[in-house]
Amino acid sequence: MNGDSRIERTLPLILEDLGRGTAPDYVDSLLGQTAAMRQRPGWTFIERWLPMSALTQRLATAPRVPLRAVALVALLILALAAAALYVGSQPHLPDPFGPAGNGVIPYVSNGDIYVGDLATGTSRLLVGDPADEALPQFSPDGTKVAFIRVGATGTGTPTIDIYVVRADGSDVKRITPQPIADADWKWIGWTPDGGRIAVVHKVEYSGARCAVSFCFENQLDLFDASGNGSVQRIAAAAGLDSLQFRPPDGREVLISGHVNGSYGLYAMNADGTNVHPLLLSTDPESNDYWGGATYAADGGRIFYTRPYQRETPVGTCCALWVMNADGSDAHQFVPNAGTAWDGQPTVSPDGTRIAFWHGGVFVMRADGTGPLIETGPKLSGTVHWVWAPDSSKILMFPNGSHAKAYLLDPGGGPWTTVPWASDDDIDWQRVAPH
Repeated sequence: MNGDSRIERTLPLILEDLGRGTAPDYVDSLLGQTAAMRQRPGWTFIERWLPMSALTQRLATAPRVPLRAVALVALLILALAAAALYVGSQPHLPDPFGPAGNGVIPYVSNGDIYVGDLATGTSRLLVGDPADEALPQFSPDGTKVAFIRVGATGTGTPTIDIYVVRADGSDVKRITPQPIADADWKWIGWTPDGGRIAVVHKVEYSGARCAVSFCFENQLDLFDASGNGSVQRIAAAAGLDSLQFRPPDGREVLISGHVNGSYGLYAMNADGTNVHPLLLSTDPESNDYWGGATYAADGGRIFYTRPYQRETPVGTCCALWVMNADGSDAHQFVPNAGTAWDGQPTVSPDGTRIAFWHGGVFVMRADGTGPLIETGPKLSGTVHWVWAPDSSKILMFPNGSHAKAYLLDPGGGPWTTVPWASDDDIDWQRVAPH
């Protein structure tokens, strides 16, 4: 190694002296003053309270959030809040089947449609027109009303068109692209989803089944309720007289009539597929008075009308029967030895009771137990009726022009009259339960 090695041996001592430095002259005086002073308590040091090292470590390692991401999150929160407010402000609608709240009652007076409110006893005009309106029916969700308007062709033949109006009387729309002969329509009603109007009406056809140049047969058409002119024909249901959608989802339909060459009760899917008989008439050329067939509220059974027996005397007619929805276990529901006319069954929305004609409107438990309860006044003619959506009352109108309406207690209690009279069929609006 080149150079003087002596400095290498003394270098550590030199550096130690330089590092120690020279003590100031006042050090001894300062130590003398502080030796008698007490030490500062530990609680006065703020760093003894907080884990400063851990805190500074977290602050040092926290990620930085871009301002753009913060803005996007804020906008998303505002959008979700606005959506929640919008959804909360929309009216709750009732289901198409089952119990609901009681809304207004549509009725016809002097060819115009009114709605009456039982809670207030008041009514208001819904649709007024120089032509005559009839058959008002609320959609299952209670938001719209379908009705027919009577017109005439150039030859004077009466016709009808079907219209839909909002529950507040606005936005009247015709949904039939062409008028239907007034004598040809048989049944009109809403589909459970409220999107279409089902119409059974007589149409002309020709073919091998027709012995002359042309024949007429009932067909089922579904008219779009929005008024876009769309019409769907369910050809497989040809020959039907009426139909009922099966609870709880309406995916199956009960039809009655001369279908596939025989009178009877049939079921099919709502799209017209899988038509199959449930119960055929004992007479291929007669429907055995099977009118007014309807499902129980849960869709598990079917109530229908047929003669008490094939030898039933003229004037005594019919008995009320029940069977499972697949056609099994058919039996008479109410004992009747041919002394009364039992028919037109209607099941309460809550499914607990059934009202039917028995020389008047009678009520019985839907499971067949309990007494047969008479409701309302004795009437000489026929009537039509509808259950209150909450199943608490029965609204009854005698058939006839401008007939007085009755509000019946299904438990057999006192009956009252309502402030309005109707010239046509009736209905009761379903609203969301309170």
